[in-house]
Amino acid sequence: MSLVTTNQAVKDLFGIEGSEPLRSKANSYLRNGVIPSSLVIDDGFSDESMGKRGKKLLKSQAVHCLFNALVLDAFFNDTKFVKAIFEQSRTRVASVALCEEVLLKAQAVATVSHLSNLAQQFLSQLKDESFNLREYRLTCPFDDQRLPQMDMALQNTGLLYQLLRAQRLSLSHKEQIWLCWLEQDLAAASQLADQVDSALLETDMALKEMVKRAHKEYQEAQSFNALLSSLPD
Repeated sequence: MSLVTTNQAVKDLFGIEGSEPLRSKANSYLRNGVIPSSLVIDDGFSDESMGKRGKKLLKSQAVHCLFNALVLDAFFNDTKFVKAIFEQSRTRVASVALCEEVLLKAQAVATVSHLSNLAQQFLSQLKDESFNLREYRLTCPFDDQRLPQMDMALQNTGLLYQLLRAQRLSLSHKEQIWLCWLEQDLAAASQLADQVDSALLETDMALKEMVKRAHKEYQEAQSFNALLSSLPD
């Protein structure tokens, strides 16, 4: 059984070495459990108090998890949301709709049937909930498995964010809310969510999920700020 570090996995998967953003994200997905601990082997002595860390070695199936996480991260740039795609059916359904919109816009076509074969296979696999993201590797919708975030001038931004910035003058409700959320303007995202017609929410599950998420994160941020304000100086 071949074992690799996250750095080696990134190099093997994407043909690059020393890419700090991808290496950092890979380690984040290792820490947050997207890559199950059962697929990771601790190698060497580790002692936090002494500043020593053993290596984390990935089994081959763990590399599949990492690949899928980084491909999805290209769209969303949010480790928590990507983890939810792996674990929550409702979030996965919403992510399919979002990825489809992004790929249609990126490839300047009107229907899924006109997307590249790679993009169509990616969407089909993501839509199929029997396709286990922790067992099988998604088809990468990007040519030569070159993720968009590897070429972006701005670091820590996903494909969705870049595309929405370019289309800022003609955004749908979904896109407006996502853009505010990606820029971490939670108050604006929540305000926009309040303006969405309830009838529209019942016909668009992806939009409904976004509205719910925008309200939830804004309320959490308010609660956290209130807690900080209550603490003694």
